[in-house]
Amino acid sequence: MRAKDKKEINITVGQNIRFYREKAGLNREKLSELIGVSPRFLADCELGFVGISLTTLKKICEVLGVSADNILWNNQNQPTTLQDMIAHIDPKYHPYLEKIITTQLEMISLLLNKKL
Repeated sequence: MRAKDKKEINITVGQNIRFYREKAGLNREKLSELIGVSPRFLADCELGFVGISLTTLKKICEVLGVSADNILWNNQNQPTTLQDMIAHIDPKYHPYLEKIITTQLEMISLLLNKKL
């Protein structure tokens, strides 16, 4: 298949799969084993030669711990951890976040104590 025959969505999805696979520290063989496809198929997906099914997308998201929008819409720069999310918020709002988080933790503690 020639590069011009590749569908743009397959190229984008493939690049994003590779990005998150590498970010997770997995090689193609390990990820393909975990999602139940051949390493060659995964390579073809990452290179944009073929598309993936919704079932495969779901498995990839579960294994890599990312949402489908990260894979489909090239959201590689979106924060994925709480620390990353907080780091992207203007520091002047940090006191508000601290109050919200503290309140939520207190509520969780109260709920857990009632169940004990």
